[in-house]
Amino acid sequence: MTTDHRLRAAVHELVEAIPVPAVAPPVRPRPARRSWRPVLVAATVVVLLLAVGLVRLPAAPSAPAAGPATLPRVFADHSYLTATVSAAPAGPAIAVYGYGQGDLPFQTPQLIAVGVDGRTYREIDLASRRGRPVEAPLLKSPAAPVLLSPDGSRVAVADDRGPVHDVAIVDLTTGRTRSYRVPAGSAVQLLAWSPDSMRLAYAAAPYRADSHGDPRIALAADGELTVLDLATGGTSTVAGQRGVLDAAFSPDGRTLAAQVATELRLLTAGGGSTVVPLPEGHRLGGPAAWSPDGSRLALFRVAAGSPSWAAGYWSPSGLAVLDLPTEVSTPLDTNATRILGWQGADLLASNGDTIVSVPPTGPARVLARLQPGNDHWIDTVQLATARTGDLQVRDTGVDRGPWPWWLRVLTVGLLLLAGGVVLMVLRRRRAR
Repeated sequence: MTTDHRLRAAVHELVEAIPVPAVAPPVRPRPARRSWRPVLVAATVVVLLLAVGLVRLPAAPSAPAAGPATLPRVFADHSYLTATVSAAPAGPAIAVYGYGQGDLPFQTPQLIAVGVDGRTYREIDLASRRGRPVEAPLLKSPAAPVLLSPDGSRVAVADDRGPVHDVAIVDLTTGRTRSYRVPAGSAVQLLAWSPDSMRLAYAAAPYRADSHGDPRIALAADGELTVLDLATGGTSTVAGQRGVLDAAFSPDGRTLAAQVATELRLLTAGGGSTVVPLPEGHRLGGPAAWSPDGSRLALFRVAAGSPSWAAGYWSPSGLAVLDLPTEVSTPLDTNATRILGWQGADLLASNGDTIVSVPPTGPARVLARLQPGNDHWIDTVQLATARTGDLQVRDTGVDRGPWPWWLRVLTVGLLLLAGGVVLMVLRRRRAR
């Protein structure tokens, strides 16, 4: 063995003789368990935000809008998601329109107020409630009779289900209702508002049990002309006007045109009465009949053969305008049968699902259309007559307000239930 080999062997022995401490095998870090907490927190926040959005408090009542009112070119159709006036008042209205009951089951007629902005829609829920028969409150039926005030701030609501004890006034700005007593057990028909929206004329008569809920029989025979003063809450009966069928205040509020049986009478505040000759087969055109300049009255033309004309069972076949100074009437070129107000010399009228402007001569022009929807039909249309002079017609959006309370509660409950199910599933996955 050479010296080099001995040297290498000695070094090798020396290295092997050096003690080496044992080293533990490397510890691999366990993969971090995925935390679902951020996901759960985010889901909870989303559910809460949705819940808050659905059950949001109604907006503060709107103040009467300044400037011209807007009429939607196309009215919103029937919807069960329309908020009510009592829950979410939206301010003065430019129009009120109602859906009659359709032929399908579980349909609910509605009476809707359209705001002066032309886009807010609210159901006049008091009219809906008063339209349901007392003995069968779940039965579908038309809404109770209403009358929109000229400034659009109030709606008078009657009740033709049977004997009534009051006339209700709904404030569209606050949603509050105030009731004014009428003689107990009466039949009531709303007739006309004064131009300042502070007096309401209506007819009242003892209710007749054989009328089967229809007040026209009693009113045509015994209806007394009564005027309610909202400022004082008092009422006064106009003597000698029993059997009044229709009425309209003059633009200055000093004269009341009244249809009493077959006569058209002009009644003054001092008790005076003047009979105006009516053409054969014509009658006063309702609360919006008087033109803004006070010189004309719009008339209904009664269809030939209408039964019991004086009792209110009649069908309009067209419209006409009576010039008071000359006592000459002129038929209008329109098939409209409801008088809504005036815009200058043009008469605003409706025939079911359209609102038209009718000039003194020439054909009518369509301003707006109404969409019944859900197999309903339009059975009531009214305009705020003091706002029609500078009325604008535009395409508008639709704001139905917050959802009905029952749908809000149901939706929030379903969201919370879904969140609970997701939480249970995630916990089970985590336990595996």
